[in-house]
Amino acid sequence: MRACRIAAADALCCASLGVHAQGESHDGAIALLTKVDKDIAKELGKLLRLKTKAGYTHTSVTADEFKRAGRAAEALVERARQIKN
Repeated sequence: MRACRIAAADALCCASLGVHAQGESHDGAIALLTKVDKDIAKELGKLLRLKTKAGYTHTSVTADEFKRAGRAAEALVERARQIKN
C-alpha cells in the first residue's frame, strides 16, 4: 500500500507541477500535493499518519483505521489514474 500511495502522489505532482516531493518530510509531500488537489492531499495525510502510528508506536492499527487507509489509498490511486497525457 505504501508504494502505491507515494507513487500516485508523485505522479499527480509530476503531471500537474512538473516536480515531486523529495526527502523524508511527510509534511512536505502533503504540502506539495495540496497545490494539486486539497482533498487528495488530506487522503495522503491520513495514510502517512497511520504509517507513523503503525511503524513507530506500540499501538495496534484498528480494523476501522485499516479500512479508512484502504479507502484513502484507493482515492489516491484513482485520482492518479485520471491524469491526462
